[in-house]
Amino acid sequence: MNCLAQIQFAAPHWTTIAVVTIIAGLALVFFAYRSLTLKRSLASAAICLKIFGIAILSIALTEPLWSGTHVQPGTNLFAVVVDNSQSLQIKDPKTRQPRLEQVKQLLTSSHPAQKNNLPEWLINLEQNFSVRKYSVNAYTKAIPELQHLQFDGSITNLVSGLNELNQRYTKLPLAGILLMTDGISAEEISRLETSVPIYPIVIGSTLPAIDLAITNTAISYSPFEDAPIRILADLSASQCQNQQIKVELQDESGKTVETVTREVNQQEQQFQIRFQIRPEETGIAFYQLKATLSAPQSAEVTLANNHRMLKIDRGRKAHRVLYVSGRPNWEFKFLRRAIEEDELINLVGLIRIAKKETKFDFRSRDGEEGNALFRGFDQDNESDLERYDQPVFVRINTKSPHELQDGFPKTEEELFQYESIIIDDLEAAFFSHDQIELITRFVSERGGGLLMLGGQESFQKGGYHKTDLARLLPIYFPQRKTAAIETEYQFSLTRDGWLQPWTRHHKNEQEEHKRLAEMPPFKTINRVDTTKPAATLVAELKSSQTDAQPAIATQRYGRGRVAAVMVGDLWRWRLKEDSQSPQLNKSWRQLLRWMTTDVLEPIDLQVENNPSGNKGTKIRVFVRDPQFQKRSDYQVQLEITTPQKERIKLIADPVNDKPGEYQSVYLPSQSGGYHISATVTAPDSKTKTIQGGWVHDPQSIEFRTIQPNLELLQQLATQSKGEVIPADKLSQFVSTLDQRHIPVTAEVVTPLWHHPWVLLLVLGCLFGEWSLRRWKGLP
Repeated sequence: MNCLAQIQFAAPHWTTIAVVTIIAGLALVFFAYRSLTLKRSLASAAICLKIFGIAILSIALTEPLWSGTHVQPGTNLFAVVVDNSQSLQIKDPKTRQPRLEQVKQLLTSSHPAQKNNLPEWLINLEQNFSVRKYSVNAYTKAIPELQHLQFDGSITNLVSGLNELNQRYTKLPLAGILLMTDGISAEEISRLETSVPIYPIVIGSTLPAIDLAITNTAISYSPFEDAPIRILADLSASQCQNQQIKVELQDESGKTVETVTREVNQQEQQFQIRFQIRPEETGIAFYQLKATLSAPQSAEVTLANNHRMLKIDRGRKAHRVLYVSGRPNWEFKFLRRAIEEDELINLVGLIRIAKKETKFDFRSRDGEEGNALFRGFDQDNESDLERYDQPVFVRINTKSPHELQDGFPKTEEELFQYESIIIDDLEAAFFSHDQIELITRFVSERGGGLLMLGGQESFQKGGYHKTDLARLLPIYFPQRKTAAIETEYQFSLTRDGWLQPWTRHHKNEQEEHKRLAEMPPFKTINRVDTTKPAATLVAELKSSQTDAQPAIATQRYGRGRVAAVMVGDLWRWRLKEDSQSPQLNKSWRQLLRWMTTDVLEPIDLQVENNPSGNKGTKIRVFVRDPQFQKRSDYQVQLEITTPQKERIKLIADPVNDKPGEYQSVYLPSQSGGYHISATVTAPDSKTKTIQGGWVHDPQSIEFRTIQPNLELLQQLATQSKGEVIPADKLSQFVSTLDQRHIPVTAEVVTPLWHHPWVLLLVLGCLFGEWSLRRWKGLP
């Protein structure tokens, strides 16, 4: 079809003659009609017809040319892209059929005798363009035929697919992209880079439909006893009024752990369902959330968004805590009893039972230099017994006979195996300068926790205000000594303390106030000046004779946590309790769990799941040696177990510009839960393994909404200078494509005088003028 472009003149040198001819003809016509007796209106019409005919004949002297363009068949490309994802299986509320049926109707001829069963619009498109056919879901794939799509893609990446086509045809004449989709995509429109016009065809209607969907899930882990793992599920119910929904949480064996029901009262209603669980075993577990409607006759448009798989991480191992004390005391007695019930805390004790004595020449036996307290325990190594000029320790719950053999650790490898340190009733002079520096690095670099308890030789009484540990503590020491006041102090939480979950024991405020009121008064405290600006005052002690005194304060220091408990006689709390589940025990467990939360691990495994599936799942392993220095000379091997129990081995390579980080990428092909183990081998051949996992659930994005995304399709068309095409206007759109901007066109130039309509126009003007004269009986 010819397209109007412009008129050119092949003989412009005849322009003057043509103008003179038109002027002369105009003068002669006026002169001729001056003597005729015609009405003015008829005379004007006749004159105009005569002059117009003369003008056309005069212009013909300049040889006017009609210059236009047309589409040269097969020169330009045109892409037809069809959404091949599972969202096309959603039943359309208007037709009560899956959306894919609408796509099949558009891609199939309505006339059985049509060639290759192709629709008319596609045949017309192929007459002028070289058509390229693609399907799109997670990736864009070239296909020979559009009629055999399965619509089984787990996710749709429209923007990536369009960008890929744009890059593929950058230097080729791609005239446009015809996109058949419902607009549900896992990507944002801001990533669109195509410069080719996009013509979306909306599949599906936006009418309300019956659907129950799990729209979002969140898992929060708590180190505390009442609700260690909390699951939040957001649900949306559309057109489900006057029905009941049931949400089940199932473990890996399919056993229902908990069931929650809700009543739907509105046409569009949102719910938030809460579950609290505590798996019996540690490690990675996969749970299922399932939502159903009570009425069996309720025909949902899809059931793919009624379930969701969750990854639950119950932890890998018990956290090791080192307790160091200057003497046996009741605090450690009750602390140890509390931790015995906790499988997540491994308490190691280092208790001094005798201080270092000044070296002297006294011997209990001739030639004996060892401490007589240890005589007889190891007759084969009597010479290795503790000496009088060395402190005497009792080690409790150590892993090996050599652990803490020389007292408090002196190296990073010895100290950094623990995750928290508790210092109780121990003077600062016990630690050497190097050990104090080691403790500082343990908190700031290793990310460990430090807890100082208020014993007789703690805080200022222990001389800590003169050491570098004062920088770690969340309190300021008094500048001058104050007289001790014997009084009773009542324990209470501050405003910030009420916001800390590890300080609370009950779910409601009333029970918590009752617990605090039942606590006994305390008599021994370590007085401090005030808390530091970045610290949090969690609890305080109140008395009728003095101002409120800080009781518990915490702060972050580097990567770790530091807590100070100024109360020196917490054991009184346990003596006053008659309960079978003592509150003091619970307080100790929650405090130590909080201290060991988020502590750095020598090996850390992180999985960055990419639900869209086009870039794979990035697996990162962070490796540190026993001194917690980042190492890039280790070997890291990964083993992935798929949902079908297939085992796949990969190698994680070190990242050049990130010391201690190893990466690998895995492309999951199945939906479900994946287990992964990372085995790290050091240069000395020692190995360590860490477990992890993730859930690959692209359907959670594909079915997060069931309505066609008209807004996205309109943005695609607007940004690419295309337009949204209604499905019933597809044939009309194809027939007008050659009138749009086309990359490659052929120019056509024909003499204007050769067009029949020009001759007919001249004859019509002259005949019309003659007819008017003859009508009035004029010559």
